[in-house]
Amino acid sequence: MRLETFWIILGMAGVTFVARFLPMALLSRWSIPERIRLGLEYVPVAILSAIVFPLLFFDQTGNFEIQPRCLLSALCAFAFAWKVKSVWGSVLVGMLIFWMLGFML
Repeated sequence: MRLETFWIILGMAGVTFVARFLPMALLSRWSIPERIRLGLEYVPVAILSAIVFPLLFFDQTGNFEIQPRCLLSALCAFAFAWKVKSVWGSVLVGMLIFWMLGFML
């Protein structure tokens, strides 16, 4: 490994550590109001939706076009997650159905 690559990896690790450690260290001493805490619970869902929905409803050029393979696998994963309440299980079901549809279509 080149020395430059080593320093880049070390720098990325340091930035990642600082970005995760500082909020934890600073916010652990404060009491977050209940209203803000309830609002923060929706952040992961909002981020996941912002990542997933464009894949389901838009093509590579940005035009509105329903992607049937993605949509069907997402609906199956959603139904599995709703029924079983397993994050890893729903990820595996969604990936498995997506791959199976890729082989069939």
